[in-house]
Amino acid sequence: MSPQARGAHRARASHRAAATLLALAMLLQVGLAGGYISGDYESLEMHDMNAGVLMVAALLTFGTAIWLRRAGGPVRPIATSVALLVALVLQMFLGMERIVAVHVTLGVLIACAITVLVMRAWMMSLPAGPRTATEAGREPETVS
Repeated sequence: MSPQARGAHRARASHRAAATLLALAMLLQVGLAGGYISGDYESLEMHDMNAGVLMVAALLTFGTAIWLRRAGGPVRPIATSVALLVALVLQMFLGMERIVAVHVTLGVLIACAITVLVMRAWMMSLPAGPRTATEAGREPETVS
């Protein structure tokens, strides 16, 4: 296996791991929200702390999406990660301001988006060969 292929496989494995971590943090967040709604008021503080974990996991997923793209992978994980980061910032604001109806609705949409992100990360195949310099966004080198 070429060094480029090894790098692409490492990038894909890292992206899968980060996306899976993000999904696990999201599932914990849903459980903590359910605990609070059921009357366990201590769950709200843990829900608040886990929001930070979710943000870190989303940033990690974004970073691995960039690495994956540079290794020849698709651009879609970057776009999805950026959209998730924006949604998570809005979600944190809505939660802090106690705008619960919109907070819960956006939370469901975020959970759906994370599920799709993880599904795509695990189903992703890599291109057969390395991308050309033009495809990578660089000018091809000219030989004089």
